[in-house]
Amino acid sequence: PGISFNNTNLSLLNKYKISLFRDLDYYLSIVKKEKILAITGTNGKSTTTKLISDLIKQNKDDCFVGGNIGVPLLDFKLLNDKSNFHIIELSSFQLESIKKIDSYISILLNLSHDHLDRYRSFEDYIKTKKKILNMNKNSFNIISVDDNFCKKIYKELKNTNKIAISLNRIKKGIYFLDNCIHDNFFYENKIIHLEDLSESLQGKINIQNILATYAVSEILKFNITNFHQTLKFFKGLPHRLEIILNNKELIVVNNSKATNIDSTLNSINDYENIYLILGGKLKQDNFTSILDFKHKIKTCYLIGESSNIIFNQIKFSVDSKICNTLEIAIENIILDLSQTKNDIKSTILFSPACSSFDQFLNFEERGNVFKTLIAKNFHKK
Repeated sequence: PGISFNNTNLSLLNKYKISLFRDLDYYLSIVKKEKILAITGTNGKSTTTKLISDLIKQNKDDCFVGGNIGVPLLDFKLLNDKSNFHIIELSSFQLESIKKIDSYISILLNLSHDHLDRYRSFEDYIKTKKKILNMNKNSFNIISVDDNFCKKIYKELKNTNKIAISLNRIKKGIYFLDNCIHDNFFYENKIIHLEDLSESLQGKINIQNILATYAVSEILKFNITNFHQTLKFFKGLPHRLEIILNNKELIVVNNSKATNIDSTLNSINDYENIYLILGGKLKQDNFTSILDFKHKIKTCYLIGESSNIIFNQIKFSVDSKICNTLEIAIENIILDLSQTKNDIKSTILFSPACSSFDQFLNFEERGNVFKTLIAKNFHKK
């Protein structure tokens, strides 16, 4: 999936009209009776994938989990996995070459500007993401309608089994209000109180993931107790809003997986008094939306090859420092914390809004370096 079909090295194959496929194409050709639950979105898809797999395991069913989340799609054959359910996370890269997907449930969480270094336009990116939707009359499409792009897709979709989810009140679908799930799709108006959420699911950013998981639970006719237990004991994935230190004075959050601006903005929304680390290899070149949250940000520490670009866009509105590396950023944060008396709890938020490939192999390595630096300089949680 990492190789673009526009790669010039593939020109010879194109010249001779040799068809090119992704692993997803071959995977779909060999899946037989297994029920596929496919998840995509610009942000949150890994957390939703794990939540749904945990839900199925909570119901004492087996499931194969793979795709963009780390385990290659075709490994279910190599592992001789006989699970009835396949929970697969799909990136736009994996979806590029498929004609259709015969999933039992498809989930589209959100769409925002991302991977514009890969696609000719944002419209091409949206068109690719839409390929996850199934057109089977006995299948389901779960679509968040909280952004205008997904809302338009939902309205245009000619499928009776389409389910809208939202963080706002909607006429028909599943929505969140006053710390409750309201379901007027499967029921006339059922209210589910959300209690005992795990630490990994705190914050508004996770509500969309929870709503999608609830919809899956109802489609599969699982007992509501299994849903509540899944939320209570959920352990989040590394590098996705991962709380690595939390005491009376300070919370430290590793969100290395945030490789686009929207993901970073969503994470900022849940914290206050933030010492924010930004930067890396650019995927977008406009960071001015950060300024909408300047009241939450104490200082920005800029790393990587994008440092100067981001600095020049935000320096007049937000206290900002060019640090170039994570090591220097942490040194500066420690110094600033020692010289500032904060009446409210401080947050160190590592949410780069850029890819990692300028200084690291991937976001995992970047996040692990951050965690090591925090462990060296602060008491462990």
